[in-house]
Amino acid sequence: MMNVFIFVSNIESVEDLSQLKKIFDKQREIQNWSVDLTDEEKVLRVETDGLKRCEIIRLVRSCGYDCHKMDW
Repeated sequence: MMNVFIFVSNIESVEDLSQLKKIFDKQREIQNWSVDLTDEEKVLRVETDGLKRCEIIRLVRSCGYDCHKMDW
């Protein structure tokens, strides 16, 4: 089942994206992901068919960045 998780992050640059890409590309469960660098909350959107929200947060933190669930 496909889930879409949306986070506020501190990912701010293209260099940050390339670090995250190295980790996310190894995850077969991640179908698509993006970070809106133009948004002040640096919104991270992840489409996954197997990972839980906490697992995505752990992956982001393993790269030295932080994210948390976006409050609507």
